Amino acid sequence: MTQVHIIQNFAPGGIEHLVLALAEAPDIHVFSLEGTIGTLADAWPKIGAVATRLDAFGKCPGVDVRLPFRLARRLRQIKASSVVTHHAGPLVYGGAATRLAGINTYAHVEHDAWHLDQWRRRLLVRGALALYRPHRVAVSRVVANAARKRTGFSFRVIPNGVDCDAFRPVRKDEARMRLGLPTDKRLIGCLGRLEHVKGFDRMVEAARYLPEDVMVVIWGEGSERWRLTERICELGLSERVIMPGRTDRSNAIYPALDLFCLPSRSEGLPLSMLEAQACGVPVVASDVGGVRDGLCPDTGLALTLSDREPWRLADALLRHLEGLPAGDPRPFIQANLSFSETRDAYRALEVSHA
Repeated sequence: MTQVHIIQNFAPGGIEHLVLALAEAPDIHVFSLEGTIGTLADAWPKIGAVATRLDAFGKCPGVDVRLPFRLARRLRQIKASSVVTHHAGPLVYGGAATRLAGINTYAHVEHDAWHLDQWRRRLLVRGALALYRPHRVAVSRVVANAARKRTGFSFRVIPNGVDCDAFRPVRKDEARMRLGLPTDKRLIGCLGRLEHVKGFDRMVEAARYLPEDVMVVIWGEGSERWRLTERICELGLSERVIMPGRTDRSNAIYPALDLFCLPSRSEGLPLSMLEAQACGVPVVASDVGGVRDGLCPDTGLALTLSDREPWRLADALLRHLEGLPAGDPRPFIQANLSFSETRDAYRALEVSHA
């Protein structure tokens, strides 16, 4: 068996972290439409572990009519037995390549549905689903229902899962010492791409309403870094809101936190939120996408956020900090969102036919 997962660009993100985890199995191959193996590995050294089973096709912006044929040729060369595409671009190019290569077992995964609100994207995805007839998968019930409403096709759910052996609780003081973080502060952490959709500007604005003994740490990189940095300085929060950059050791970060915050404007079923809970850290999150599907009901809080009312997020964070729930979110993740079940579900697609 050789299962191929096709993604747009193998750069740090929720989809890519999931695919990277799946690719730890020796029979999983990854196709990245964009980039070269060299540029991808330079930008994200962690993918070096799967470099021998990674192909990058260097797609440039715009339509590439030859790409499906290149993908199909490579699929035949490695004797792929099944294909899984993730998101719209891989659906269009990978779906065509899968059918050109004569591969029957093909699944497509929707990780969020907000992009389907754009009518052109909706028509593109709906047409590709009708033409290529993949087995349709969504990462949460909310995403599945939203995708069904927008495309007219039903989706089964394979939720994102967490490796609970890799993500586990550690003594908070030890975790902070390793990271060089203060032990006399209450820490709220965020992790993700520094892009507008992730809502970290909301966290920065909310920080000015938090007490001085609360520190906010935002890990990640992206196009919003300089804008966020400037705003932090404008608000005089440089000592209380820090951005250490990207990390490939997220399992070392979560145990250092008192609380994890996900302030996103749009999401599917975010891995960072699941990972934090696997480490025993409660979560306050924006009520978007499939967040409620992945939030421990005993320890987590989902709320509607507004850019104009940052104090509401600050109030929710402070109330959660001062009255931290007695429960532990880790058993919820172990019981409902374990990576072993996610991996087995994707393996089972091998015997599913379009």
